[in-house]
Amino acid sequence: MAPRFPDPQWFLALGRLMAARSELFQRIGYVEARFVVRVLPDEDGGGQQQNTDQNAEQNTGVAMEGYALTEAAALAPGETLSFDPDFAICARCAVWRRMLDEIARDGRPERHTLNSLALIGDELWLESADQLREDKFYRFNQSLQELFNLAAQLPAD
Repeated sequence: MAPRFPDPQWFLALGRLMAARSELFQRIGYVEARFVVRVLPDEDGGGQQQNTDQNAEQNTGVAMEGYALTEAAALAPGETLSFDPDFAICARCAVWRRMLDEIARDGRPERHTLNSLALIGDELWLESADQLREDKFYRFNQSLQELFNLAAQLPAD
């Protein structure tokens, strides 16, 4: 069975695709960031989360160094700070699903990019204890989006 978002194996699969597309990431530039992808249950308690309790928050810590994804780990809600993230990208399950569905269909999000959603800040938001470390999201945003865009190449659920 193919790994599913937001499981660490899903991110590691993206990391393997990233290595295969190294020329793209080298053209964009290196990344030095540790971040958490936080998937919150939908307000109605539903959602498309799979492989876990649909009503539970899910956190995956991801590290990118240079032109590679070097680490992905599941984190319990109280463990996220122990991962020492620069920032957390937070959204409800339906928002993540909408972006990933657009990527699966079109190879990239039509309008629900990480950057556009974070700038609006109501559907997807950033959390960080340090403004300078949060700035890494904006500095490395194109590489982060291209990483997520690689999900179009993963096998469908």
